[in-house]
This record gives sequence, C-alpha cells and structure tokens, in this order.
Amino acid sequence: MPHRIVALFLSLFACAWLGTAQAAEQGPGSKLNDHAALAGLHEAKGLFLIDINDPNRVAHVLKVVGMTRKGLSEQGVKPHLIVVFVGPAVAFLTKDRRGIGYMQERAVSQVQHEIDGLAHEGVPVEACGIAMKGMDVSPKDLIPAVKPVGNGFISVIAYQAKGYSLVPVY
Repeated sequence: MPHRIVALFLSLFACAWLGTAQAAEQGPGSKLNDHAALAGLHEAKGLFLIDINDPNRVAHVLKVVGMTRKGLSEQGVKPHLIVVFVGPAVAFLTKDRRGIGYMQERAVSQVQHEIDGLAHEGVPVEACGIAMKGMDVSPKDLIPAVKPVGNGFISVIAYQAKGYSLVPVY
C-alpha cells in the first residue's frame, strides 16, 4: 500500500512538473504554434466548403481562412487554399447585393472585403452554379474575385482527388 501512495505521489508530481514546463514554454510571452502537426510538411492544401446563410459568420470564417494562410506561411509551409461557396451563401457574392436586407448590408460588405483580400493573396474563391441558379444569381452578377463553376460539389470532389483536405464550414 505505501508503494502505491509513493507511486501516485510521483505520478502527480511528474504531471504537475510537465504541466508547469509546458505552461512556461507557452507562457504569456510565447506564441502558440502548430509545429507538431506541420512537421515534415513543405506545402499544405486546404479546401474550405462554405454553406452558411449568415453573412456575419461567413465574414468571420473568411477572416480565419486568411489567418490560416498566413499562419501556414509564417511556419514555413506553403499554403494552397481554395474556398468554394455552395447554398444560399452565394447571394453574398453579388455586385448589386440584390435581395440583401438592410441589417445584413454591413456584414455582406465585410464578406466581399475578405474575399478581395483572399484573392489578392492568391486564394481562389468559387461559387456553385447550381446554388446561383437557385438564388437567381447570374455569373455576371458576381464580384470580380469570385469564379462561377458548374457544380460546387464537383469542384470539392475534384480538389480532394488532387490532394486538398476538406474543411467543411456549415
């Protein structure tokens, strides 16, 4: 019985010591990183499938896509990212913003601003033609940074076959 108590004490001490060491490594002055996950990678391919009907959430997700691209780059991994819109979210991609309510105007503007920033960084953005038809959006209505495609799901399937990892955002 005393051996078990000593073993338990030593185990708890070791856990506490390791936790303290990790906290010191990632303390207030240190920056979190993804070195373990990225070990051995020189390139990473990510495919963000966006199917959200809330422009505030879409703007946030697009901002995180940009942060993901930047984070990969800063950690020495060349990012290859693509964004594909399906569903009603394609309505947020139009020049005239027809059908967008007054309360959503600012968020849709932010969505389009984030898309322009991603395009500037070389991240392609696609809009599903099936969803566009369902939302009565013509390819000519899309903002310039968005490329219309026939079927967003076909794009997703094809990019995955080319080695892109799917990041579904619903």
